[in-house]
Amino acid sequence: MPCQSRALPPTIATMTEAFLSSSLGAPLFILNPLKDLEVVFTNPPSQRYFDLPEHPAPDWFINKWPEGQSAAWRDALIQRIEAEQKCYELIPKSLQKLKSAPQELCFMWFEAQGFPLIAVVMLNANSRTLSNFEPKAIQSALSLGDFYHSILDSLHDSIGLLEFDERGILKVVWLNARAMRYVAPHQDVEGQPVVAFLYDSIKQSWLDFESSLMSSDESISCSFMLGDRPGDNVCEIHFHPVALNGASQKKQFIATWHNVTKHYEQETVEAQQKQDFYNLIENAPDVIVRYDVEGRRTYVNHAFEQATGVSREAAIGKRPLELAGIGDSAAHVQRNILKAASTGVPVIERLVVDVVGAEDVIHEVRCIPEFDKFGGIIGVLLIARDFTDEERAIQQTKNSERQFRTLVENSPDFICRYDLHGKMQYTNPALSALFACPVEDMLGKTPTELNTYLYQHFGDQVPSSVTLLEEALADVIRTQASAECELSIPTARGLVHSNISLTPEFNLEGEFCSVLVIGRDLTELREYQDKANYLAKYDPLTGLPNRSNLLNKVTSQLIQSPTNPHKFGFLALGVDHFKSINDSLGYEYGDRVLTALATRLQSLVSNASYLARIGADEFGVFVSPVSDRHSFSLEAGRISEALSNPLLIGGREVQVSVSIGACLYPDDAQDLDDLVRYADSALFAAKSSQRGSIRFYSHDLTARARERMEFRNSLRAAMTNKEFCVYLQPKIRLSDGKMMGAEALVRWQHPTRGLITPDHFIPVAEELGLISAIDMQVLSILCRYLEVWQPHLVPEQRFAVNLSALQFNHEDLVQTISDTLQQNRCGTEHLELEITEGVLLVHCEHLANKILQLKQMGFTLALDDFGTGYSSLNYLSRYPIDVLKIDRSFITDMNTSRSSQVLVKTIVSMARNLNMKVVAEGVEDEQQSALLQSYDVELAQGYLFSKPIPIEQFAQCYNLPEIIND
Repeated sequence: MPCQSRALPPTIATMTEAFLSSSLGAPLFILNPLKDLEVVFTNPPSQRYFDLPEHPAPDWFINKWPEGQSAAWRDALIQRIEAEQKCYELIPKSLQKLKSAPQELCFMWFEAQGFPLIAVVMLNANSRTLSNFEPKAIQSALSLGDFYHSILDSLHDSIGLLEFDERGILKVVWLNARAMRYVAPHQDVEGQPVVAFLYDSIKQSWLDFESSLMSSDESISCSFMLGDRPGDNVCEIHFHPVALNGASQKKQFIATWHNVTKHYEQETVEAQQKQDFYNLIENAPDVIVRYDVEGRRTYVNHAFEQATGVSREAAIGKRPLELAGIGDSAAHVQRNILKAASTGVPVIERLVVDVVGAEDVIHEVRCIPEFDKFGGIIGVLLIARDFTDEERAIQQTKNSERQFRTLVENSPDFICRYDLHGKMQYTNPALSALFACPVEDMLGKTPTELNTYLYQHFGDQVPSSVTLLEEALADVIRTQASAECELSIPTARGLVHSNISLTPEFNLEGEFCSVLVIGRDLTELREYQDKANYLAKYDPLTGLPNRSNLLNKVTSQLIQSPTNPHKFGFLALGVDHFKSINDSLGYEYGDRVLTALATRLQSLVSNASYLARIGADEFGVFVSPVSDRHSFSLEAGRISEALSNPLLIGGREVQVSVSIGACLYPDDAQDLDDLVRYADSALFAAKSSQRGSIRFYSHDLTARARERMEFRNSLRAAMTNKEFCVYLQPKIRLSDGKMMGAEALVRWQHPTRGLITPDHFIPVAEELGLISAIDMQVLSILCRYLEVWQPHLVPEQRFAVNLSALQFNHEDLVQTISDTLQQNRCGTEHLELEITEGVLLVHCEHLANKILQLKQMGFTLALDDFGTGYSSLNYLSRYPIDVLKIDRSFITDMNTSRSSQVLVKTIVSMARNLNMKVVAEGVEDEQQSALLQSYDVELAQGYLFSKPIPIEQFAQCYNLPEIIND
């Protein structure tokens, strides 16, 4: 019997009593808003939930609610409930019993016989539904009027009262607010047939269901999809027969329905997953069989039927040994199945099995026990996978390993392996021979310990090298990334220079396990490198610094000049009519003249000055310091007078005249370029006026500067007017004289000056930043021809285009080249890009990336004018160079200079060791060609074969199609 702490109006009390007697699962109490929310009624569920006595204290709600003791809070809550008629508040956590889901109270304002009251019902905060709010409670609430209708409307459950009319049609009597939103939010539903609110696709099914419902006196449920498309809602409806107040003779039902779409979709997904899994098993290439604990088959997949030739029907229920014709491995399989079934431990074995249509087939057979939810063994799953190819691959791997071991053991490179503690695990005989130490004495040593051994045996120690290897090894172990270093190692045959590569190794599980170290003896290559480095800085004939070496030194002086009060002078010295000496007395005699002249100059130049050979017959002297123009003039006169004395050559005195051009910094020139250029202008003027004279730079020589400015303006206009044209100089295969490509050279067809060669405009174009555009214009023209020529070319023919060093400063170089190829529909198979040594000297990531991208596009990469710059084996091994082009200066001196011949052979040998091709430039006579053939040089170009000719003429000479220019 529900309690009440204060008397209620009799009508309210009777209605509440009837309601609560049938809704014991819904905690409810009533508060008086006129008396500080005193409790006037509680039902048994609320008493049980809140541990209340049968007659709770009137101030229970105020005392238990944390904020309730605040008058302001109480007034605000009362005003809110009266204004909204219904509101919700979460129950404080301290009062909650059900911790799995938060609970809340629904406060509802109502009046009874003029008295305002607040009804409070407990709801589930997540769904706002009443726990255990059964049909009997709904029936009672429906019979009690609007107040309890309001309670039903507050629920998230869809609830309705339905009845059959005299014709047996199920109609709507009442729907709560949730049901109205779900079924017919904008219609008057009372008295309407239920079927009127359904989709046409389910109406007939619904009418069939109504017939069943009409004849039933029990609760009944059904499910319908509200729609006819995938994804439509699925609704589950429960019908409970009622007779409200016994007033109606019509058959009535309380209906509650829920959206079970997610549950339906989950069931559909699970069913599809089962089907997918079945399809997967049936179509798996592995043989899959399920056995019971006695070893009888309960399932076989299609792969089993294919492999054994036994049908599914014949195999089910049989043990492996009970079927004939499935191979001698059946006994092994049956034994393994029973073992797995008895021990609960998987059994794995590789067997040679008989397969229909094949022999010596190897399967890995896995027998895996299956368990029920209580841990009992219920069967065995057998999975057999064909490992024949893998086994053969393993055997091939062993054979390959044996072959590779033979290669490693006999490799001239020393190869060793270190563990993750930095100790040597393996070394090949090459390292043992290098150190004259047995292999077993080297194993287990760290680089430091090995260094101790070297010190003990050779009396020398290389701590820097050991530190490099120790650090590199530690870095690889720490980062698992490859590394390289160069070491100089004392060995039984002296100091050996080696390039060391360190590579991390991983086992089959992908775990880092060791470091492979490979060392290559670079001693001979280092000697080549030293020679090449020397040639890059010094003139091989006179031993003097070359032009670039001199300019570098002068540049450093000029940089310091702001703090240096002295002036600097530059003298350009040129041998008068040197060509006549060569022509009349021979090149060898001319070389002797230059050598004697260099010796004379070295005796004349002070230690503070710099002397260099800056041209074929020119020397440069950087005079420092110079106090004024007069002292500079005296120094130039002193040198000129000394050079006027005869030279002693081969025991004979020879008179040679030398003209001098002089320029003073900063009086005459403000930068190094102008200083050298003005001195050259003065030298030209001296040679033009009188042999053996001195000419100082003066402003009357600036006419050349004006001419240069006009020249620059014309050069800019040439780009717009498309005045550049392409000449090709063929590359000839020396063995048979066949054309194997050509080098593309640019010429400027000036409208008034005629044809201008590159040596006159390329330096200016570089200064103006036009060189990239010119190079791309040359590439574009060549691509247009190659697109037409391609069907007529052989794969080995390559047409080379020069890329200037400045182009590599452009971020979009690769994209620009790619666009040029696409615009002309030209591939890279017949294209070669020539790069100067200077480009490769500046090693940086973006440069390396560009060169690598060009290589990946399919270009052949050639190193142009090799031997004239700062040659370095480091960049030769770092970059993917395919071709070395020997500079014409070496070829020119081959007939008369033994050193040139040795140098050419050295370059050819080095290229062969680096797997590069060689092209000789500037071949002018048959003797040079014969020498090059004897050195195994494959290709050459030069005037002996052809001078550069227009691309149109080239096409005619070699019977290639011509194209019509725009």
